[in-house]
Amino acid sequence: MAKRDPHKDAQPDAPSFERSLEEVESIIEAIESGEVGLEKSLAEYERGAKILKRCREILASAEQRIESLSKDLKESGDPDDE
Repeated sequence: MAKRDPHKDAQPDAPSFERSLEEVESIIEAIESGEVGLEKSLAEYERGAKILKRCREILASAEQRIESLSKDLKESGDPDDE
């Protein structure tokens, strides 16, 4: 199976992982506080779900990179790995 290049999938104008989490937190706060009505809450919930999906993809990509790097270290016989 071919490995995905995480940099290839990255959108150049996409916010960082940390910024995305901050945005989701602000969406949650707005919905929980009742600052927005039902329709706006549903729209914001949907937007938050899309952001979280992107965050999960970023995390999965990072996990794959870490696994690949760890595998490379083990194969190279790194003495610190023992």
